[in-house]
Amino acid sequence: MEHQINEEIRDKEVRLIGDDGEQLGILPIQQAQDIAVEKGMDLVKIAPQAKPPVCKIMDYGKFRFEQAREGSAKESACRGDQRDSPDA
Repeated sequence: MEHQINEEIRDKEVRLIGDDGEQLGILPIQQAQDIAVEKGMDLVKIAPQAKPPVCKIMDYGKFRFEQAREGSAKESACRGDQRDSPDA
């Protein structure tokens, strides 16, 4: 699932969650982007269907890396279970 990040987000206002998980409230998109830039992080839309959409301040590169690593670990576990079964 691809997320909208930073300037890709076109909503007028968003519900903002800080990098520490704290809810910062409903803010205009420009203010939310400014906060993310000040922290040296990305603004990522995590719940586009919500009204207003929910965005979180995070390191998007690190988030994608962790997601990819978790996915490959699950795939390895599934393959390992198949090899270890007596029927294989």
